[in-house]
Amino acid sequence: MHSTVPEIELKSLSPELLDQAYQNKWFKAFVLNKWGGLEATLAEGLQIIQSCSKLNGSFGWCINLGAGANYFSGFYSEAGANKIFSDPKCVLAGSGGLATEVKEVEGGFLVSGKWGKATGTDQATYFTCNGKLPSGETVSLTLDSKDVHVYKDWNLSGMKSSSSFGFSVNEAFVPNDYVFKINGSNQPVSYGIHQLPFEVFAQFCMTAAALGLSDGIIEQLKGETLKSAAEVSLEKLRVLIEDKSNELKELADRIWGEIQAKKQFLTTDPIAGLVKETGIALFNVVNQLYFDAGLLMADERKPAHHQYKDFMLAIQHSIFK
Repeated sequence: MHSTVPEIELKSLSPELLDQAYQNKWFKAFVLNKWGGLEATLAEGLQIIQSCSKLNGSFGWCINLGAGANYFSGFYSEAGANKIFSDPKCVLAGSGGLATEVKEVEGGFLVSGKWGKATGTDQATYFTCNGKLPSGETVSLTLDSKDVHVYKDWNLSGMKSSSSFGFSVNEAFVPNDYVFKINGSNQPVSYGIHQLPFEVFAQFCMTAAALGLSDGIIEQLKGETLKSAAEVSLEKLRVLIEDKSNELKELADRIWGEIQAKKQFLTTDPIAGLVKETGIALFNVVNQLYFDAGLLMADERKPAHHQYKDFMLAIQHSIFK
C-alpha cells in the first residue's frame, strides 16, 4: 500500500542543510566559544533563526528549538557543559513535562517517563525534561539519546521534516553534572544571553521564527504568476515583515545594551506585546494572501503551500497566544 502523503512532506532534513548548520554552528548560536559555539548577541542569534526559517520551515524550526535548547548550556556545571557541548554536533531536544519517577542513586538519578513532542529528535544528542527530585526540588534533567525511545507519531499538518516526536525513557541514568536549573546561570559557562529569563528569550526566538517562516512564503512565490489582489497582499506582507523585523532588532539591541552595561535585564521591556502583535498581524496578512492567491497556495506540489502550513502550525504555539 502506497502512502498518499506528498513526497515533499515525507523527507527528513537534507544532509546538505544539516551540514550547513553544523559548519556554521547555528545550533550552537548561544553557546560559549570555548565549546565551539558562536556566543552570539541576541540580535545575531535572532537573525540566524529568522534566516533559517525563511529558507525552510522545518529546518528553521529545528534551528529555533535546537539553538534555544542549547542555550541551556549556561545553566550546567562546568564539567557537565564540557561533556555535553564540546561535541560539534551537539543538539538538545526535549519537553518541559515532568518525569513520572526520579530515583536517587550513587552519582545521579534514575529517570523514567514519557513526553509529548520534542523537535529535532533525529539530530538530538541529548534530550531534556523536568523532574521532581526525592527532596521535592524541581530541576531539569539531561538524558543521553542512546537511552531514549522515540515515537514517530507526528500527526499535524506542517513541519513534517522537523522530527518533532514523542519520547520515553525507563530508568535512564542521569549523572549529577547533567542536572540543571533553568535561569540559574553559572558564571564559567554563561555569558550575557543567560541574563535573559528563558521565557523572554523564547519569546524573542519564536518571533524571529514566525517572521522568517512568513518571509519564506514570499520567497517560494517568486516566479509565480499572481492575481493583482495577491500582489497587493504580498506587498503588505513584505512591508509588515520588514517593519516587525526592525522592531524586533531594535528591542533586542536595546536589551543587549542594557545587559552589557548593567549586567541585568529590565523585565518591563515590551517583548510579550510585540510577540502577540506580530503573531496576529502575520496571521491575518498571510491568510489574506492565501485567499487572494487562490489554488496556487493550495497546490501540494508547490513549496509555498508547505511553507504556509509550516507557518500556520508555528503560529499555534502558546507563546503567540
